[in-house]
Amino acid sequence: MSGAHGPRKRIRLPLDSYLVPGTGWLVTIGTEDRAPIFSDEALGLAVADVLITRARARKTALDAFCLMPDHAHLLIQITSDGAGLVGLISDLKSCTTRAWWAHGHRGPMWQRSFHDRGLRTMAAYDQAATYLLNNPVRAGLVEEWDDYPLIGGLMLEDNR
Repeated sequence: MSGAHGPRKRIRLPLDSYLVPGTGWLVTIGTEDRAPIFSDEALGLAVADVLITRARARKTALDAFCLMPDHAHLLIQITSDGAGLVGLISDLKSCTTRAWWAHGHRGPMWQRSFHDRGLRTMAAYDQAATYLLNNPVRAGLVEEWDDYPLIGGLMLEDNR
């Protein structure tokens, strides 16, 4: 496909790469126009509930998430065939947009695509978890990551 700036760069791996059970991913999704929508904590908490519910429904491990004001980070492990990353992200974006609309907003909530990074080693997974958890600290939103209300996931359930 060509656009005003030439052919569009393909940014995805082959789709079957996103279906492999046991693979880990750090995903970043920007809000539409990078609007700081998660400054509204009530909306953020509603979106967090949807993330958890939909990941469970799709039998995918949402190990951690962090909803920053204008983007979301997700640390995901694919745990079963058929619950691939691309389908999961599409489902999450759709269902969380409904929560956005239920809070009185209109239009798209998320940017069109998302950024993913495959995590091939346990060290890379640990590094991604540290990055995700410390994101609100680096942004100056809190002094300690566990003071941030819009962080959660399976790896934090016993620690909060």
